[in-house]
Amino acid sequence: MATCLQFALSNPVPGQEEEFDRWYGTDHLVHTVLIPGILAGQRFHRSDGPWPSGKHDHLTIWEIDDPAFALAELAKARGTAAMPISPSVDMSTVQPPTMWRRATVRTAARIPTDTSARKTVVLMLANAGTGEGDAFVDALLRGGLAALADLPGVISAELLTLADEQIRGSAKKYAYGVLLELHGEAEALASLADRLPALPHLDHERWLAAVFRPIGRRLTTAEARRMAAEAR
Repeated sequence: MATCLQFALSNPVPGQEEEFDRWYGTDHLVHTVLIPGILAGQRFHRSDGPWPSGKHDHLTIWEIDDPAFALAELAKARGTAAMPISPSVDMSTVQPPTMWRRATVRTAARIPTDTSARKTVVLMLANAGTGEGDAFVDALLRGGLAALADLPGVISAELLTLADEQIRGSAKKYAYGVLLELHGEAEALASLADRLPALPHLDHERWLAAVFRPIGRRLTTAEARRMAAEAR
């Protein structure tokens, strides 16, 4: 199981949406999971939700274990034949926070649910009130995550915190992440609508929670290697 996630939030250059989807969903997904240190990736597109949701329409969740190693390998590969970058990506808006998984809660009733590929997710990026970071984390670890995971329509709730290593300094805009996996989107959003803004010690001026639906399946390194071998 990956111990760290990178949330690659991005947008296409206006007018190049079709090329963006073609490149990201085929070439880039395969190229990236073949980079040493990247274990899997899955793409999502933003859907309407009840909270502030930021400015990014696309999300890719990259799974990694060692951010220092993985980001160094990505830096070496980026722009080379191993990982060409399409001009259809609006690089001025790319935001890729890399975050450690601090805790994952899946209630007993949800444990049998297959999550090998994520369904709809809610990605909350947040800050705590001034001087309240420890209290924010403590409230989630001492029952807050479990309460979210146990809501109708929710499979699991994870708390994440920023890694020291980041592709861009601007990725440090939010110190905390809460990733919620859903199995009943409408039911979950209704049950979560008032709960996320009410999290204890949340800075209500500096947070967002975007709803993302999957585009395609989760691709692992093993699968990408098999695909590459078959294409030879």
